[in-house]
Amino acid sequence: MKKRSELAFLLIHIPIDYLMIVFGFALAYLIREGQAKPFAYSIAGRQYLLGLLVLLISWLVIYALFGLYSFSSAHRSRLSEFSRIVGASAIGTTLLIIFDFFSTNPIFPSKAVPIYAFLFATVLVCLARYSLYLLQQLLYRYQFGTHNTLILGSGPARIELENVLNNMARGYHIVANNTTKSFFSQKNWQELQSKYNLDDIFYIDNSEDAEAITKLLLFCRQHQVQLHVVPTIRELYGTTMKTARLGDMALLEVIATPLDGWGRVVKRIVDLLLCMAVLCIALPVMAIIAILIKIFDNGPVFYTHKRITRSSKPLKILKFRSMKQMYCTGGKYDGKTDLEVLKTFNDPELIAEFKRDQKVKNDPRVSSIGRFLRRTSLDELPQLFNVLAGQLSFVGPRPIVENELSRYGDESGIFLHIKPGLTGLWQVSGRNDIDYDSRVKLDIYYIENWSLGLDISILFRTIPVVLFGRSGY
Repeated sequence: MKKRSELAFLLIHIPIDYLMIVFGFALAYLIREGQAKPFAYSIAGRQYLLGLLVLLISWLVIYALFGLYSFSSAHRSRLSEFSRIVGASAIGTTLLIIFDFFSTNPIFPSKAVPIYAFLFATVLVCLARYSLYLLQQLLYRYQFGTHNTLILGSGPARIELENVLNNMARGYHIVANNTTKSFFSQKNWQELQSKYNLDDIFYIDNSEDAEAITKLLLFCRQHQVQLHVVPTIRELYGTTMKTARLGDMALLEVIATPLDGWGRVVKRIVDLLLCMAVLCIALPVMAIIAILIKIFDNGPVFYTHKRITRSSKPLKILKFRSMKQMYCTGGKYDGKTDLEVLKTFNDPELIAEFKRDQKVKNDPRVSSIGRFLRRTSLDELPQLFNVLAGQLSFVGPRPIVENELSRYGDESGIFLHIKPGLTGLWQVSGRNDIDYDSRVKLDIYYIENWSLGLDISILFRTIPVVLFGRSGY
């Protein structure tokens, strides 16, 4: 059952979020007012703030739609929560800018104000929520708001479960951890209930008959105790599941990725809108790059490379050619493989690095203009056409060649559930500086934990990576 303290902490998030958002918008006004450039519209600070007080309530609605006021948020990582805040705040800011555009009376004195406000409000909300999280963890140490918990199970699994619960930030207080053989009776449960006022019972066993399980379920219902049934099939650990019904039968459905159904539709719509917006800016830049490639290393401007996408379908990735023409690989270039070309340099370390990372940091095959394009990621601009064609997504796992699939091991099937992306978690978490196994883990995490908020967070984190050329080669 939910504790009163949990409900209190959840409810207090609403006014604190609102205050932080308002304070962020007020701070944005003050920062912009202090700059030398005058406002585009003469709007007094009091008038500006009063006009926003009602409009900013819409942010709380958006936060709620992003699940930031649900009890399940207590189980999320801080990173997941912060990514949802960034996504919700971005949508809130966009709606206000659209409202300002169509309003007869402007609500922002300058175009920069909503941008500043987005940054300040997002940071302040994140800091306030993290402070509340730390306060709650402090109270847990003094047994305030903790869940008195009984574990019933068999074998080492119940000990492992206790370690997991003790390490969780939720605040479980284990009052007993007993085997089902010695402790599976209503008398034992009643004694613990009278002594500790149990909040939760975790059951991790499959040896008891249906009648005994029914008794446990009835006991939990009578005493308002939350019953958790832990699957005994270890392969299900770490997977996302949901309950369903088939006639009168209860089912547990294993979900490979949340990116299914409407999630996939929303992601595609976002991809199309974002792609068309970016192409308006990118097309002149792409024309200049094409001319520079012709000047510095005459030959084909574009280079296609065969990768795999969703359901193992072949995909031709479109890029600006960054290698000298004589070192290019593939069908158009004598059908040579990367390894065959690299062996011509007679450098064992070069070959070992490619075998390990599928990339080479100081690649001798790359042209002078190509090195600049790779460092700034401008060589990937033509992939916007792959996105437009529905072959790629803006955010997703890294596009890989077919022989790399074995590096994903047993998780290779999960990788093929969604389309790869222009950017992803591994690109914003170290890019080429992290080892291959870490890239695989980040890709799998993204697939299993996809959300629109996570996509928006990755897109924002991609901007400084591209602008400052971090780890690009």
